Formats: sequence, structure tokens, C-alpha cells
Amino acid sequence: MRDPLAELEAEWAAADAEQARRSEQAEGDREPPVPAPRAAKKRRKGIDGLAPEDQPRERLMRLGPASLSNTELLAVLLSTGDQETNVLEKSRELLADRGLVGLLRSDLRDLMRVTGLGPAKVTRVKAAVELAARGLADDEWPAREPFRSGRQVFERYRALLGDLIHEEVWVLVLDQQHCLIREERLYKGMVHGAAVRVAELLRPVIVHQGPAMIVVHNHPSGSSAPSAADRQMTSELAQAAQTMGIELLDHVIVTRSSFASMGQMGLLTGSSTDQAATASDGSASARYRA
Repeated sequence: MRDPLAELEAEWAAADAEQARRSEQAEGDREPPVPAPRAAKKRRKGIDGLAPEDQPRERLMRLGPASLSNTELLAVLLSTGDQETNVLEKSRELLADRGLVGLLRSDLRDLMRVTGLGPAKVTRVKAAVELAARGLADDEWPAREPFRSGRQVFERYRALLGDLIHEEVWVLVLDQQHCLIREERLYKGMVHGAAVRVAELLRPVIVHQGPAMIVVHNHPSGSSAPSAADRQMTSELAQAAQTMGIELLDHVIVTRSSFASMGQMGLLTGSSTDQAATASDGSASARYRA
């Protein structure tokens, strides 16, 4: 009895084998390609007049990072210059043009517009900045130390958020003693603000079964005063958290040099009466535990 499918499969197999045989024969008849001449490698300009032991990397290894100038530290990160300028000159130009804080706040695309800065150099610089910010945040606040005031939240997160040119919204999941269980960045927005959904703010608290929470976000403008949108979102979040049995301990707005604790300003329940324009002394409120 004929099996049409088997016959087709056999025919396909024979055709594949014939095609493979012809390809092998064609490869055998083809003359080997002539290798193209290698292009001369572009040399990057070295650091003229510096002995090997005075190069930034060698000085760092011999004397430690604290002995290097900002220019030398940046040169270590960049590693090489370009065809026109050596790495120290390039580092000096960048710092003169942007300043140290401006350089650290520049985004990836902006830095890559600079002649001689490709993806490798730019990503090294941004990775170093991010690691430093995270390290400061981790070291300045022990994991099991309870949050007792808005100032303590500010001191932990200003290194991470204070110099950003866009808004970020973080949720801190806390235990019953107000110690940190988990922190999550939920929003990263444009300079004009991030559209925040209350349900998304509550999600990590519910998932990780935290009885309390703090919201932290930054104002790139440098003013820590709560906006109308901040007040509206906080009021809605407080109502939703109360419904879920979650304690909204605070909503802290962070800049490089100041902060506002909406809990200490009496704004967590939608109150329209401001007790202070900006928190300055970090004194504990009734919500924080002394």
C-alpha cells in the first residue's frame, strides 16, 4: 500500500542531498579568496612627557585614588584619548566644559556626542557613577536600622537621586519596626515628571507582604516643595494604602541639598494645611517611631 507522505519525504531527502552535493562541488571549484590588505590601525595619541610611573593608572596603583586629581581619575576611566588629544587632555577638556557635577549628570546620548567618546568610554563612566551612588546609599544606612524621620530618608537617598536630571519614584517596603525589607524603583520619567499610578506603588508592598511603606522621589528642578500633582498622588495613595491595611509612613521629596517630608507636613491624609514649606530639622512626627 502506497504511503504518499513517505514518498514525499523520500523525495525531499533526495533533493536535499543533491543540493548539498552540488554546493560542496561548487566550493571545491572556487578559487580561494585573496585576503584584503589590512587597514592601518589608527593610533591614539599618548601622554607626552610623562614617565610610565607618572601615568594616571600607575599613580593610582602606587599612591591610591585619593592622591589623584579629578582629571586623572577621569583619565583612568576613559583609559585612552583620541587621534587629536591624549587621555589627560580629553579629561581636562570635559571637566572644563561641563564641570564634575555636570559630567556626572549628563546622560549617555549627550556624552556620546563628544568627539572621542564612544560607547565603551561612556558606559564605563556611567557605570562608575551608578556604583558610587549605590555604594553611598548602602553604606550610609544599615539594613536593619529603622527609619525614624524624613531627614534619615533624605540622607540615605540624596546620593542616589539628588543629582539626576529626570524624576525617579522609589518605593521602600518596610516591616513593622519600619526597617527596610526591599526598595524598588518603579518610575523613571522625563524632567517634567513621571506619571505615577497608585496601584503600581502598592504592588511591591503587597507582593513582599510589607505592613508599611515610604515613597521617595526627586525633583530635578532643585526645589523640594511638593507640587499639586505630588499632593494629589499622595492623598490618593494614602487612601488606597489605608484600605489595604498598609501604613504609608511618608512621602519624601529629595533634591541635592534639601528635602520635603509630606508626612511631617501633614499631607498624607489630603490635609490642605501645610505645617511647613520644607522640612529642615528632620524632627520625628507621630508616624515615625522614636
